[in-house]
Amino acid sequence: MKCLWRFDEKGQVFILLALLITVLVAFAGLAVDVGMAYVVKTKLNAAVDAAALAAGRVVGADDGSATTEADKFFHANYPDQLLGATVQQLSVDPQYDDKTKSWMVTVSTKATVPTYFARAAGWPALTVQATATSTINPVDLVLVMDSTRSLSTHTSEKGTSDKLRNAAKNFVGVFNPKNDRVGLIRFACGAVQDVKITSARGFQRKWLDAGLDLITEANAKGFTTAEEALRLAKKQLDDVPSDQQSPNRIIVFFTDGAPNGVAANFVTATGNQVGTLSSEPTDLTRLFDVDGLQHPLNVRATGDIPDYDWTGTISAYSYNNVRHFNSPTGTPIALTRENINRAARSMLENIVNDARSEAGTPITVFTIGLGTLLTTQEGLEDGKNYDYGYGKEELGENILKRIANTRDADTYNLKQPTGVYAWAQNASELDAAFGQVARAILRLSR
Repeated sequence: MKCLWRFDEKGQVFILLALLITVLVAFAGLAVDVGMAYVVKTKLNAAVDAAALAAGRVVGADDGSATTEADKFFHANYPDQLLGATVQQLSVDPQYDDKTKSWMVTVSTKATVPTYFARAAGWPALTVQATATSTINPVDLVLVMDSTRSLSTHTSEKGTSDKLRNAAKNFVGVFNPKNDRVGLIRFACGAVQDVKITSARGFQRKWLDAGLDLITEANAKGFTTAEEALRLAKKQLDDVPSDQQSPNRIIVFFTDGAPNGVAANFVTATGNQVGTLSSEPTDLTRLFDVDGLQHPLNVRATGDIPDYDWTGTISAYSYNNVRHFNSPTGTPIALTRENINRAARSMLENIVNDARSEAGTPITVFTIGLGTLLTTQEGLEDGKNYDYGYGKEELGENILKRIANTRDADTYNLKQPTGVYAWAQNASELDAAFGQVARAILRLSR
């Protein structure tokens, strides 16, 4: 059977086919235009995100700093004249919430993308927009820096102090001098508070730099009374009235070795004397000033090791019984090299446990370690041959993990803030270690 087409039926098919092709071409063209708009929006979103984060880092420094920083980072991340799109000027809106002590910075903009096919349908351009918001929680932070003899050229590679100083300055530069509070403590036999935080928000970068400039090979001296430095850091943070404290209260602790100094009120031949002494064998009973890096007091301890530090608040006994003294009757604590070393470690862990378990806003502790002294048993480093009877759990790096309450610490407490331990094998890795801690803190404040 033959199928015969009439002429008018064939014409209708061609007309329908032409219309279909026209519609398909129109949709294809529209898809091209929409695709171009999508590319612009994707780039716009990324650039606005970067701008909001950048503005958040400087918000409050002055009236125009957030806008200036946002504009700089936006243009660094958005290609100029991308697909012929015209971008409106950024809108930067910083808002401060006095209740939460935080800043919220909202950055937004629009882009007009020219069309090539949709204009035939009356759409000469498509508009896309992007908005990003960063919430910035200010930080109260005290940086505690080891300044002991082991950082000198006698026991460290040449240039260690220079690299440490530069790494610490780069670290400080991460924080907002208008909104964050940053203090500085250096310690050795005793502790020096170079910069104290106060109830006033913000910090003076020049004062911090001046304190960090004192980290030199010539100034590296003395033993490691870490507990006294951490006690002062906690006190600085606690002295800020609770209703003015930042949402993030932080101690950053740097050292290249385990603690070996005790600060207490010792019995001497002339009466009680506040001072520090160490488990180093050269001069076991000689006392040093608690307020200096290495200031001898020319007086010696003659009695036992006190049960508490010189303030009467930090026990010499381990809060979780991870170590015990070598004393015939347990108490009093005989003044021996082993017992001083155990007390130094326990008192450090005790003060940090107090800081992490405070009511309200507990303190988060971050630790930075340098070198192989932290991975060598105390008393056996550098060819020495004195065995304290410690196991691997008493390595310096393990103590730093404990006080940071890292998840791999053997005393990890899920109910307390979790910090970070960053280790630099040598001085060249210090900047990276400080940077690792800085990034972790910034994540907390976002």
